[in-house]
Amino acid sequence: LVEDFRRGFLSIEFSGSQGVIKTLPGHASSVAFALDHLRLREVLGTIAGDDTILVIPREGVKRTALLAALRERGCV
Repeated sequence: LVEDFRRGFLSIEFSGSQGVIKTLPGHASSVAFALDHLRLREVLGTIAGDDTILVIPREGVKRTALLAALRERGCV
């Protein structure tokens, strides 16, 4: 799953605690699937388009905790 995530991932930015992941065109669905199935405690869910994913963190999770969880898994 980490390789699937990294294959399409380009960047992540935040607005408040919500993250927006940019992917290669056509990769958002597979990157979001990988993120959802990595079962990070910090992530409530994702919504994917063609090359953009909205990452919705669980209540009270700050962007630093979400980034740390992604780094810990080797995603970013």
